[in-house]
Amino acid sequence: MTNFSVVTINWNNLAGLQKTYESIVRQKYRNFRWIVMDGASTDGSAQWLAELNEPLAEITSEADKGIYDAMNKGLIKATETPGYTLFMNSGDQFYDENSLEKVALAAERASVAPKYIYGDYYLENAEGKLTAAYGKPINKIFLGMPSCHQAMYFENTHLSKIRFRQNYKLSADYCMIIEFVKGLDKNTEILHLRTPLCIFDTTGVSQRRRFAALKEDVDIRMQYLKLNAPKAYGLYGLHFLHTHSKILRAALEKRFA
Repeated sequence: MTNFSVVTINWNNLAGLQKTYESIVRQKYRNFRWIVMDGASTDGSAQWLAELNEPLAEITSEADKGIYDAMNKGLIKATETPGYTLFMNSGDQFYDENSLEKVALAAERASVAPKYIYGDYYLENAEGKLTAAYGKPINKIFLGMPSCHQAMYFENTHLSKIRFRQNYKLSADYCMIIEFVKGLDKNTEILHLRTPLCIFDTTGVSQRRRFAALKEDVDIRMQYLKLNAPKAYGLYGLHFLHTHSKILRAALEKRFA
């Protein structure tokens, strides 16, 4: 059977953590570890975790240097065992109770064991509205992340060689994915499941600071994809306008709802 390590990063988000936990324990597929890295929360999260009677949970609550430091700690712990790692932070959810089972079956049925599996997803805003989103072909990674990381499964042996680069405060996950898929056979080692695998909470830090993240993306594209400056900044301009249009559209929808 395929093994999974589900890594959840939390800091002062008890309600989101509980929502993620409820989603995790609903999974019908039970061959997984739930690795929780709590950043010494003061909102009740640490106490709730300490009192949680959950045999699948491996809980650490300690101060960290930020999101990606915590994710690296989770990564190291997750890759101690074989299988795949999924990063599902507090507030995020599996799409349904069959999500892990779908990924396990796809991995086991593949002619070559994939090193990177990703799917489609839903975006959830602060009002709870869900919007469907779809994974992109891996050869278009220069445009941005192929999917959200809550819908991505990383093979542990390969993942153990990778880290989130903490000089990027908002887009280290984009950089990590670029480095992870580099050199993989796109036809056999990368598998896109065209089905929703998660519900992504869009109220997180990277979404609230989206324009700052776009600036980091420029450097990542130049450093790790070797795009020249005109192409990198051209993509920045397109994403900047797209983000502005989404904010304006959301404001208008709320105004006239």
